[in-house]
Amino acid sequence: MAPGGPLPVRSVGRQEEIAVAAHVGLLTIVLRIECADSLKDKRHVLKGLLERARRDLHLSIAEVGFQNHIRLAEVAVAFVGSNRRTIERAKEAAIAFLESDPRAINDGCTWEWL
Repeated sequence: MAPGGPLPVRSVGRQEEIAVAAHVGLLTIVLRIECADSLKDKRHVLKGLLERARRDLHLSIAEVGFQNHIRLAEVAVAFVGSNRRTIERAKEAAIAFLESDPRAINDGCTWEWL
C-alpha cells in the first residue's frame, strides 16, 4: 500500500468499522567482537547482549548472519507499531544500547520500512 493512501478497514463486530495502520521496520546491524578468539567466546558475548536487549528494551532481536564467523555477528531487530515516530525512537534506543557494550563494535547498520 502506498504511503498516504487509504487505510485498510477492519471489522470489529457490531461496532463501526475503523481504519487500522501498522508500521513495521527492520534494523540489521553488523557487530564486530574483537575480544572473541573462538565461536564460544563470540556466542557468550552475543548471548548476554541479546538477552539484555530483550529484557531491558523489550526488543524482538536475533542473530541472523555470520553465525560461523568468529569475530562478526549480524543481528536483526524488528519493530511494529501504530506510530512511525515511536518506532524511530525505539530504533535509536536499540542502536545506542547495542553500541554501549564495548565488546561489540558497530560495523554498519541498515534500516528499512516493510
